[in-house]
Amino acid sequence: MNEKLPIKRGTRNFLFAVQFLALLALCLPGTSQANEIPESVRDLTIQGTILDENGQPMPGATITVAGSNTGTVSDIDGKFSLTVPDQASIVVSFIGYTTQTIEVGNRTEFTIQMIADETSLNEVLVVGYGTQEKRDVTGAVSSIKGGDIQNLPVSGAAQALQGRAAGVNVVRNGGAPGNQGSIRIRGTGTLNNADPLIIIDGVPGGNLNDVNPNNIESIEVLKDASASAIYGTRAANGVVIVTTKRGDFDQPLKFELNGYTGVSNAIKTIDVLEAPDLALLKRERYTNDGLAINPIWENPAYQTQQTNWQEELLGQGSTRNMDLTLTGGNKNSSFMLSGGVFEEKGMITNSNFRRLSFRLNSDHKISDRFKIGQNLQLVSINQVSPNTLSAQTGVLWSAIRFHPGLPVRNADGSYSSSQISGEFGDINNPIFTQETQDNNNTSHKLLGNVQAEYEILEGLKVRANFGLEGAISDGYNFNIIVDDQIRASPRNSLSRSYNEYYSLLAEYFVSYDKVFADLHKVNFVGGYTTQTFNSDGFNASKLDFIDESFDQRFLDVGQTLNSIGGGKSYDALASYFGRIAYDYDERYLVTATFRSDGSSKFAPGNRWGYFPAFSLGWRISEEAFFQNVGFISNLKLTGGWGSLGNQNVPGLQYLALISSGRRYSFGGNQTVGAAQTRIPNLNITWESAQMTNFGLDIGFLENRLLANFNYFIKDTKDMLIAPPTIGSIGTAQIPNQNIGELRNQGLEMELLFRENKGKLFYSVSGNASFIRNEVTQLADGNFIGSRLYGRSSQELSRTYEGFPIASFYGWRADGIYQTTESIQNDPNVSNDPRRSEGLIQPGDVRFIDLNGDGLIDEQDREVIGNPHPKVVYGLNAELGYGNFDLSLFFLGNAGFDIYNADRMQGLDPTYPFNMYAETINRWNGQGSSNEIPRMTTKRDNLNHVLLICFWKKVISSGSRTW
Repeated sequence: MNEKLPIKRGTRNFLFAVQFLALLALCLPGTSQANEIPESVRDLTIQGTILDENGQPMPGATITVAGSNTGTVSDIDGKFSLTVPDQASIVVSFIGYTTQTIEVGNRTEFTIQMIADETSLNEVLVVGYGTQEKRDVTGAVSSIKGGDIQNLPVSGAAQALQGRAAGVNVVRNGGAPGNQGSIRIRGTGTLNNADPLIIIDGVPGGNLNDVNPNNIESIEVLKDASASAIYGTRAANGVVIVTTKRGDFDQPLKFELNGYTGVSNAIKTIDVLEAPDLALLKRERYTNDGLAINPIWENPAYQTQQTNWQEELLGQGSTRNMDLTLTGGNKNSSFMLSGGVFEEKGMITNSNFRRLSFRLNSDHKISDRFKIGQNLQLVSINQVSPNTLSAQTGVLWSAIRFHPGLPVRNADGSYSSSQISGEFGDINNPIFTQETQDNNNTSHKLLGNVQAEYEILEGLKVRANFGLEGAISDGYNFNIIVDDQIRASPRNSLSRSYNEYYSLLAEYFVSYDKVFADLHKVNFVGGYTTQTFNSDGFNASKLDFIDESFDQRFLDVGQTLNSIGGGKSYDALASYFGRIAYDYDERYLVTATFRSDGSSKFAPGNRWGYFPAFSLGWRISEEAFFQNVGFISNLKLTGGWGSLGNQNVPGLQYLALISSGRRYSFGGNQTVGAAQTRIPNLNITWESAQMTNFGLDIGFLENRLLANFNYFIKDTKDMLIAPPTIGSIGTAQIPNQNIGELRNQGLEMELLFRENKGKLFYSVSGNASFIRNEVTQLADGNFIGSRLYGRSSQELSRTYEGFPIASFYGWRADGIYQTTESIQNDPNVSNDPRRSEGLIQPGDVRFIDLNGDGLIDEQDREVIGNPHPKVVYGLNAELGYGNFDLSLFFLGNAGFDIYNADRMQGLDPTYPFNMYAETINRWNGQGSSNEIPRMTTKRDNLNHVLLICFWKKVISSGSRTW
């Protein structure tokens, strides 16, 4: 696709400012002046105007004297002035335009019109072990340019991906500063780790959160098997390739400084009861059950609203970023040097994330045929994270539940406490918890590689790539003695952990790129790669620190050893790969890929996996019969199939595991010995994903309007699952087994319209993906259950055949019983002993008997919701005029179900905590409510599980709350 990308005015003026600073830098002490022209020969002053292809003035163009660092940039009107030697040449350049070399001669006035560089505007994509022009790509690849995500207030590139590529969904796993979230490409592809493979500057591994978004040149997302199969071993969940910025040869020294700051505030909190209403409902639950009211709820001191705990906990957060980039190059070498600091302070006190980053990229021409390059990234991260996820002791959960009639601090300055009464619940003051926490996690990471390329013949190159990824992480957590809160800790403790990780990569491959007879374009790449993964670490914990001062919180100071442990692991991969792409007359395209991978995670007989892929393309717009279709400037059809692999499970599961320190009982006496703690699976092997993809690329109006559509079917086979077990087989761990199958299928679309008229530039782009997820096979028709949630210990979801992964699972309900007669006449409980015993009362939930046995029990649960969005979309708009530009970005998900499991406790009066404000609308008499049950201290009717049920009523479209 020959895409003419207009250059924005705002970008030109920004570059003008940057290049002006770079010009000033040439005068700084220490700047190299080796190529400066002696003052004695500067005897000619020239001036002129730079124009773009439309004849408009072009600010920010670079004009330099050939062979030197002497130069200038055109001003806002495109004008420039420069002193040059007699008979010199000037070089005029601007991104996206052909660089021009002009002989000065004796002329002093110049009008120079730039020519759009069709080659540079024909977008090039990184596709794994090489690049391809977008017009030649037959697989499904989405590309995000670095300029689209520059200076976004996000901690890492993962968040910047959200909404910018069809088929890509990023979900944060919590609100803690620095939380990266999970990336899902074309749905959730497995019950195991479904994260995609990350490749940063040619090194598989690393973390998107470690990359400064302002250092990114482009991000390519390889979505189908044809595009991903060259990374077959770990490509089943997609591949994300990050390419960072580099310097240019013969580029004057240039500085670029970026900075931004911002604030964050909670715009909405959960509405909970204020103190008077809380006391009212607590008294009511005792009255409804015929019990004496606990005096604490009649005490006026605790019926006065004092604290909104969520507002106290959630203050104002902030985000700050500053990075400096230096680029330059001469005839044989170029470099990019960058350093930056990003800091995010959470809205919760004593929570923050700080990243210090350093990057050095360079390229060197040793000779006309031999080139080398290197990439080095150093990152230091410090993170202090609050406990926000626990439904037992988390500070967010505590702020929702803590008694609103208590102050943050008492009159004497001490923290208020639930110790006043067990009726206030066993949760600590959340402000106390957060202000006294002392945890810190630091990590220091290195990611780098050295590449060498030698051109044997024209188009035939041999390459080598050696990479290293390393990380050192240090965890620290100190717990003080707590004696004035209800969850007391009579002993203090310190836990420390230390881990080292490093991975070594060696790749050797050859590439061949040639055009024969102007019709046959052939590109081949093939090679061999190995990668090893090593980790080693230990942890220790001590109790009883006599002095809790900060300078005494070291392991040596602790009096009692609590625990100590550690471990070491090693994994390795070896792979052979090859890809050939053939293009006949720019009309017919064929790509075939094959990769063979061996993994040490599996038994010797099952270590090797084989992953083939192929795809075809037909550029219809290049056919002679299509030349008269004027409004369509590009039309390309593609289709392909391939197989990918996944090995994201713990290694060595084909071996039995024996552990010491196990206790046995012989005749009433305990003996310590060893026992088998893991059963081996000798047959464990690769999980595979087979994908079929059909694509359509269309360009209208000379490619001002572009559209891309992809339909795919992705079948995951031999899914590695730890099967559920019934009964007891001791404490032995069951290994993963290849027993499941899963299908994701859907449609992706991307649209872009752009226009450039003089000083006015505007573009609108959007993308959407429609994906259906379904488990097609589990062993013996079994199911996989979810973890139990919160204090109710309720199962929230199950994975069944014929349903999406982790479908919400529960009861169905049909409102609230209004009268005793309605209970007696309800066929749903005709055989339920609770009815005859009078345990079901008016105001209780009316559950639906799904199996028709007249009894409400576990057999009446079923799938009630789908957590996977039916559509993920993004919308971008840009408008520029002269020196001003405006960018807008929107993203969203729709057509999925949200399970608010917290409402199980938020509407449950059997707990001694605060409740949601909506409970004030509870049932308290016939006709008063048909949604929120009565206040009671008892669970005879299991009203507390009403949030794991589907109400029999019309629900509006879009996202729903269960």
